[in-house]
Amino acid sequence: MKKFYMILAAIAALTFSAQAQIEGTINVGNWDDASTYNGSYFDMAPTNFYIAHTGAQMIYTPDLLTDMEGKENVSIANLKFKFYCESFEEITRNVKLYLQETDATEFPKNEQGVKQFIEFDEQVAEAQLDINLLEYYGEDYVMEFPVDFAFTPGKSLLVTIVFDAQDDDNCTMGSDYAPFYTSGITDKAMTYTDNWSSFLAFANGNDWPNATATLGCGTNVELPLTEITYTYEEEAPEEGGFYLVGTFNDWNQEAEGGRIAFDEYDIAEAELEAGAEFKVITFDNNGEICWFGGQDENNVGYFLINEDLLGQGIMTVQGDNGANFRVEEAGTYEIGLAVLRSYNGAVFMTVTKKQPEAISTVGIDTKADNAYYNLMGVKFNTMPTVPGIYIHNGKKIIVK
Repeated sequence: MKKFYMILAAIAALTFSAQAQIEGTINVGNWDDASTYNGSYFDMAPTNFYIAHTGAQMIYTPDLLTDMEGKENVSIANLKFKFYCESFEEITRNVKLYLQETDATEFPKNEQGVKQFIEFDEQVAEAQLDINLLEYYGEDYVMEFPVDFAFTPGKSLLVTIVFDAQDDDNCTMGSDYAPFYTSGITDKAMTYTDNWSSFLAFANGNDWPNATATLGCGTNVELPLTEITYTYEEEAPEEGGFYLVGTFNDWNQEAEGGRIAFDEYDIAEAELEAGAEFKVITFDNNGEICWFGGQDENNVGYFLINEDLLGQGIMTVQGDNGANFRVEEAGTYEIGLAVLRSYNGAVFMTVTKKQPEAISTVGIDTKADNAYYNLMGVKFNTMPTVPGIYIHNGKKIIVK
């Protein structure tokens, strides 16, 4: 499948935020398995190349954009349309894209019942399209419009696209054209077609905004197959790169839900009952949760931390395959993590149980030789200089 990336003359503001920016995608129609394309070479959105000058307005109503609801600082980042190439022509078009919010969910009508276009003025992009359709004959072709448009969830998105040929004869033949795939949704798109005059000239003329057939307007056009990419923001995680969640807080991942924050080489302390289970979470650059659990080689549904494993280095398992960690006895536990770059970023965990004397129980006898041990049980005769968590004389120390 070929892609055409619009090179847009748009100005994007740089912003700095303490929030995590996340990307979402909405498909209007079945983008990955498109099977229906417009059977008319005349009235189709967003354009047709059979006519030299076209304009289209498309209303994406709130019910089509429900994935955006409840999200903060939403911006439209990209629009995609797709057509099936059945033409041999070389096409040149100047393309202007306009986006705006609207409360309208359908096109208005005048007193005579004639549908009307909606006023538009917020141009967000302009590009020059030069394409030899022969090179893509028999293939799907994607038109992609990168944009940066702030949008309010709950509103409709009005998309207006204007295509103008520099040569009025630069058009495809009626028998070999480039039909855009459709979503099957009717009454949400209207078109304008003319071989000599631009849609922008029509918008500034006396006949505007009435969409009559004598003016080359189509009023019952299907919304094209569309992929809308948007971004939104969520609160960035509070202090601490890692968080402890488990049965002690009903697995609540939120700060107010009692999760315990700690950093690499830091210690999380939790009061756990016998049989209590927990995992460690962190957040990636997109604000998505990454889970760290234990291996479950015996398929018992958990990784048991018993007396023999206290103080030992335990390699965690990232993702859905990681089992819950389970403690065998009740008590106050200290959990530490270290990301070992020399092991391809593997995350190792150590768990110790606090004693009344504040001396941690460990699974190796570190008092006998005054040595230092890292999370993997490697012995050091002198104090290590590499940052990490070590066991020394029965106590945990942190080298930063």
